[in-house]
Amino acid sequence: MELDCYRNFLAVVEAGSFTGAAECVHIAQPALSKQLRHLENYFGAKLIISTRGSRQLLLTEAGRVLYQKAKYICSLDDLAKTEINSIMGGVRGTLRFSITSSRSALFIKSSLKNFCQLYPKITCELYEASIEEQTQQLLNGITEIGILSTPLRHQDNFQVLFRRDEELVTVFHKDSVWLDGTKDEIKLHELEDIPISISAGCASVFKNACEEQGLVPNIICISTSRQSALQWAAEKAAVAIFPVEPAEDLGDDYIIKRISDIDAEVYKTVVKVKDRPLSVAAQHFLKFYAKTRNSQQVCDLEAILKSDSL
Repeated sequence: MELDCYRNFLAVVEAGSFTGAAECVHIAQPALSKQLRHLENYFGAKLIISTRGSRQLLLTEAGRVLYQKAKYICSLDDLAKTEINSIMGGVRGTLRFSITSSRSALFIKSSLKNFCQLYPKITCELYEASIEEQTQQLLNGITEIGILSTPLRHQDNFQVLFRRDEELVTVFHKDSVWLDGTKDEIKLHELEDIPISISAGCASVFKNACEEQGLVPNIICISTSRQSALQWAAEKAAVAIFPVEPAEDLGDDYIIKRISDIDAEVYKTVVKVKDRPLSVAAQHFLKFYAKTRNSQQVCDLEAILKSDSL
């Protein structure tokens, strides 16, 4: 099967119509329709259906499978071109990360800024998404490395490269009516009557810890990002709870207090898909990350990089 058929199939699906896809890939609509019939004959299954009275295209179950696999096949072709270009003209290419939006700013500040200065011919793309979307992005080959704040679905498909421990903290606005400035730590029972805004990734950890102590927390909002949880503290309407890295600075407007009696482990991980080769750009990033970030290496990185270089 020619690669262009897969690329044009992706274009049709993502444009939502043959007309839109034809404009994107500069191929006549009848030719795209003919390629789709060729794909359907090749796989022996209907891939796309049109709803009567509507121009909307719908993927069949077989079409959804092919869409995911075509994404991966085309990403491998792009990766091969990037690898060859890097060999011919120095380290270059595109490095794609899956990451939660709440971690992007810190990741840029602590890692990507210096990495991109060191390797100016590498372009980095951040795909900010939920943990479910991150899982699919990595498995489908859309992204190559995951920077994760919560455990992935289908963990058997992934290899953890680095782990960085974090602390579960409360974040008060400096003018908060609930702030006690005499202590650097706080206990769960002291939070029982305070309105809480919490990030979704640590909500179950916090709730379980409260339940073990017979406490009923006053959670007024669970947010999918730290920024949203923090906004409640900024409005002085609640105290925010989420994980932070050691010595992380949230700005002069906030006071951070560690929750001293939560025993659960909270950490960030850097992962890749098991047995999937890494691009040259990704290999250079992991070497850079290992040298510059104080994270626990939980894999034989040298062995991984050596096998990917073969």
